[in-house]
Amino acid sequence: MDTDDLRTFVEVADAGGVTSAALRLGISKSMVSRRLMRLEAELGVQLLARSTRGASLTEAGVTFRDYAARISAEIDVARETILPAG
Repeated sequence: MDTDDLRTFVEVADAGGVTSAALRLGISKSMVSRRLMRLEAELGVQLLARSTRGASLTEAGVTFRDYAARISAEIDVARETILPAG
């Protein structure tokens, strides 16, 4: 599972849509969509219900969002721990 896919999913969930998340992440909307589709395919479940007005979390998405956010935060802590000071 790709950590960028997890971070992207959390950002879309928090931003309420692909466009807003793409702006926050500084990447294209198509890249955000690709990451989401890859994550959903890997999990075998739909995490977001997409519409022209944005994206809302499915029941599975609500459950998975908290796990994805925690995993992303733990990875950030691990990176900071192993990086040399200064």
